[in-house]
Amino acid sequence: MKNFKSNIVGLLFTGMLTVFSMGAYAQSAKTVKGEVLDLSCYMDHGAKGNGHKMCAQGCLDKGLPAGILGENGQIYLLLEDHKKSDEYKKAIKHAAEDVEVTGTIVDKGGVQAIVVEKVKVEG
Repeated sequence: MKNFKSNIVGLLFTGMLTVFSMGAYAQSAKTVKGEVLDLSCYMDHGAKGNGHKMCAQGCLDKGLPAGILGENGQIYLLLEDHKKSDEYKKAIKHAAEDVEVTGTIVDKGGVQAIVVEKVKVEG
C-alpha cells in the first residue's frame, strides 16, 4: 500500500511538472508595429516605403509573400490564421503603410513569422 501511495504521489508530481513546463513554453500574442512589405521586392532589392507602394500592393494582390518590417528592424513573414483570415487580408491591403499586427510569433529554421490575429491600421 505504501508503494502504491508513493507511485500515485510521484505520478501526480510528474503530471504537475509537465503542465507547468508546458505553460512556460506556451506562445503568447505579441504586437509588432511597422511597415507592411512585399517581401519579393524587399528581399531582392530592398524596395520599401511610399515610393514603392503601388508596386508592393500589386505584388501582394497577386499573392506574393507579405511581411512586416518592425520598428526594431526585425522582419516578420505574415502568416494567415485560418480562423481569422479577414485580418490577414486586411493587413495585405496596406502595402507600404504602417500597421500594428498582433499574433503569435513563430521562429523556424531562422525564419521569423507572425500569425496574424488582429490588425490595427495606423492613422
